[in-house]
Amino acid sequence: MKVLLSITNQGWIHKFTSMAIHRLCADERHEVTPIWPTHRPYENNMCQIVNHFMKGDYDVWMNMDSDNPPMGNPLDLIDLDKDIIGCPTPVHVAVEGKHPIYMNAYKSHGDGYLPWPTHDGLQNPDAIGSGCFLAMRRVFENADMRIAPFRRTYHQDGTVNMGPDLYFSEKAKSNGFELWVHYDYLCRHFHEVDLLEMRDSYRRFGG
Repeated sequence: MKVLLSITNQGWIHKFTSMAIHRLCADERHEVTPIWPTHRPYENNMCQIVNHFMKGDYDVWMNMDSDNPPMGNPLDLIDLDKDIIGCPTPVHVAVEGKHPIYMNAYKSHGDGYLPWPTHDGLQNPDAIGSGCFLAMRRVFENADMRIAPFRRTYHQDGTVNMGPDLYFSEKAKSNGFELWVHYDYLCRHFHEVDLLEMRDSYRRFGG
């Protein structure tokens, strides 16, 4: 398989991500071509990558954010032949809820999403994060998926309604594509967090 490996960044890549790039490019099962696009904002970067992917003869697109190095080898997942499959990544959120840290695969809940409840092997959630995932070429051979597959939507007051990962998930599902994650292929996430914010979150949520 010909794999386009994009490392979305704004000029900075974590050292463990760099190590993961070398590991992935050395995988002799596939022909891996890495790119380091720096377009802003994030959703523009992702749409630019899709255009680059479709202009080439690639079979699989693997995206990895600059701070989301996978702990295993996501290229193993190509053999599962899933439309879109993600590697769950820990996310910190300082809002009311059960836990301040969760893995970014999601279950629909009313007008929004909750963390996917089952963390065991291959799962079929309602939405996934975009920090580390693979998509087959057939996804973007769909005409509708070529039209702004990543967008950020807003409420009337200007606050964010939906990030580009959830928008992409909903668009893919509406076009008949399946979303998967595999909890045996977790990512690390090197995110800047205020330690006082972490302390207050754990206190608030009873941790």
